[in-house]
Amino acid sequence: MFVGRAAELARLAAARERTPGLVLVVGEAGIGKSRLVGEFVSGLDAFVAEGGADPGCVAYAPFVPVLRGLVRRYGVGLVPGGGHRGLARLLPELGEVEELPGLGRARLFEEVLLLVERSAERRPLVLVLEDLHWADQASIDLLVFLARNLMAPGVLVVATSREALRVPGAEVIRVPPLGRDEVARMLGRDASGASSELDLDLIAARSEGNPLFAEALADAGAAMGASPATPASLRELLLAGAERLPPEGLDVLRIAAVAGRTTPHDVLRAVAGLDDLALDEALRPVVRARLLLVDGDGYTFRHALIRDAVYDDLLPGERRRLHARCAEAHPELAADHWYAAGERRRAFEAAWAARRWERVLELWDQAEDGADHVHVLELAARDALCEGDAERAEGLATRALEEVSTPPGDLGRRNGGSADLGGTSYRDPVRAARLLELRVAIRDLLGEEGLDDLRAAVRLAPRESRLIGALATVLAWNGQDAEARTHAEEALALGDARSLTTLAALTALDGDLEAASSLYARARAAAPDDDSLLVTYASEADVLEAAGEHARAESVAREGIARARRLGLARSRGGHLAANLAEPLASMGRWAEAREVMRAALALDPPPIHRAWILMVLGTIAVWEGALDEAEEIVGRVRPLMRGRSRGYDSCLEPDLLECRLALARRDAGRAGRVVDHVLAEHDLTLSRRYAWPLLALAAGLGRVREAPAGVATTGRVQQAHRATFEAECGGSWAEAVACWRAVGQPYALGQALVRAAEQDPAHARERLREAVAIAGDLGSEPLRRAAEAAAATLRVSLGDELVLSAREREVLGLVAEGLSNRQIAERLFISARTSGVHVSNIMAKLGAGSRVEAVAVARRTGLI
Repeated sequence: MFVGRAAELARLAAARERTPGLVLVVGEAGIGKSRLVGEFVSGLDAFVAEGGADPGCVAYAPFVPVLRGLVRRYGVGLVPGGGHRGLARLLPELGEVEELPGLGRARLFEEVLLLVERSAERRPLVLVLEDLHWADQASIDLLVFLARNLMAPGVLVVATSREALRVPGAEVIRVPPLGRDEVARMLGRDASGASSELDLDLIAARSEGNPLFAEALADAGAAMGASPATPASLRELLLAGAERLPPEGLDVLRIAAVAGRTTPHDVLRAVAGLDDLALDEALRPVVRARLLLVDGDGYTFRHALIRDAVYDDLLPGERRRLHARCAEAHPELAADHWYAAGERRRAFEAAWAARRWERVLELWDQAEDGADHVHVLELAARDALCEGDAERAEGLATRALEEVSTPPGDLGRRNGGSADLGGTSYRDPVRAARLLELRVAIRDLLGEEGLDDLRAAVRLAPRESRLIGALATVLAWNGQDAEARTHAEEALALGDARSLTTLAALTALDGDLEAASSLYARARAAAPDDDSLLVTYASEADVLEAAGEHARAESVAREGIARARRLGLARSRGGHLAANLAEPLASMGRWAEAREVMRAALALDPPPIHRAWILMVLGTIAVWEGALDEAEEIVGRVRPLMRGRSRGYDSCLEPDLLECRLALARRDAGRAGRVVDHVLAEHDLTLSRRYAWPLLALAAGLGRVREAPAGVATTGRVQQAHRATFEAECGGSWAEAVACWRAVGQPYALGQALVRAAEQDPAHARERLREAVAIAGDLGSEPLRRAAEAAAATLRVSLGDELVLSAREREVLGLVAEGLSNRQIAERLFISARTSGVHVSNIMAKLGAGSRVEAVAVARRTGLI
């Protein structure tokens, strides 16, 4: 009997009305988590898909039955590509997986999300995931991803666990113990205890309100005809009800304990060897005793502890025999059953059929002579990469490489098909090249550069266009443009259409944007897959932004994001493109728009490197606005994501640039100097096309350098402006820097240059400082405003009476006159409350007013409003 839990049911019902959402039902073993969830879903008008974890379960095991149920009900057509790019990793019946190096996990997560959200469009959906305290880390990662990204209404995820899980945004419902009266009602007894044949006080006390233990104690008492002492062990307590079953019922219960978490009716019938009528008769007392519960077209234990107790009570021979019979009756779990039965050969064959590659490796002694161990290592490495365990994946890939190498003692016996590479000889050069490419993708996630591995791969397989093209891309990332172009042209000639994107980027960096645009158009037309297509947009937006073509960069990035959404890649490659969109918006001073783009992108939980690129733009805006604590927090988040040189010099220098800007904004010259010293000592700035000049300008301002290293490129208006800033810091003309930044159209950098130009040329300081203050007001930049006002005070320049308010400040002043608060002004103008406050402060400073009321009075007196 289900009793109590009214408050918990009400909270679940409320969560159902607020979909999408995730609820964690938490409580100790036996407290009634599953019973509560079962009661909740029993009356819902929704499709309920259920799964759960077991001790030692494989990756994503809790989600497999859920996804299989959705595919069977609604079809895999809900997912672009029919699930072959992601879902097929978990559902082998969908066919072979289309490999996407480095994107397998991201694509899997996106396809799961698409399947769930699009299923909910057809009917409200509840996903039930039981016993997640046993779940693997990959499953928890997928749950967190769903929690962050579910946006479609009609989806509720309900998970149970013995302890709370760290899942952002999840509502936690803790299931409390039952009271004495609730225990009595559950057992169908008189709560007064006056005529009860059982001692309810004893049961309630010893069970501590745990329903499973209370029922087991009652069963033990009924079996002995009295109020018993607690059995000697928990196992005896849990088995008390089972011992009263007739022999046929106990046999069925034991089969279910071996079969798994949930046992389909057909499997139970096949293993028991009974016809339907006989099986029904055997099951009836088991279900009546609530040892097994009916679960759709199968049966599940009322609690995992009961199953464990029944399983542990089996003799070793019984277990092996039942596992063998379950393996024959339940092919989906055959590998585990044959393994438990001690049938290693059959377990090996079943694991191979199920693509359980690490289990196959564990049983490799059962493989036939000549079986391809290296291939299985490669497949296991790809699975580990998909599960997010890059370190395990790297170990497997490295083992595979070691196995295709020739032992040192065999070097003299190498045949003509082998290759010697840096002292390592490979029996199968093409296979070794493919494994090196895989290890590059793995090490990229670990923040390690893969350039050496790619060079080695190309030497081993000099006609593999894909490898040559990949090498060209990484060379371009690392600033080795001439070699990158040579390899890209070779790869293109061999048929690698993706190399068009690399050639386009190199052409743009050489300054020919129109030729680059034509190459990007060709790359899009010839893109071999969706990801390659979206990379063309990201690359073009990036080079346009680097060249100072901010409006064009914005347009290309927006087009790419729209394509990513249509292709179902909004959360992976779309995150990359969000950074490409936010950067030109930031450059043009449209900071509120950029923040909104980045907020939406980060909410979708993009892959780590894409998240880092978004955060870099967000941190830069925070420094410019004066939100220094926010910027500090961002620096701490991006450092681990952008460690090493896996994405080339520009990516590894970008966090240094942000930290140096932050340190200077905090007036911490010591910290800024340490960052600059590290950059100058550890990095070759001639290999960076975007961040060399900005870092050199900061270094010059700190007195660390007086001339630039030879060979630093200056391509495009932005780099010319950064170089002019560097030269001004070294004693050159700040007026020249002002002219360069004005031509580029980056208002914040222009404002900074105007302040320095005013300090260098006091005769023209007033006009320049007034413009800098106006820019600061339009942007909402407190640091720029303070710098301009400090310069004015030092130079004894008045910025008061004749200073004209900017258009945005006049707009804000009018709303202040209406009596609106900063938050109300922000809502009216679609800006942040912080930006609104900066505008109000600037207006009061310009008008010399000590309060909002006084500012309005001055404005009316002077005719401003």
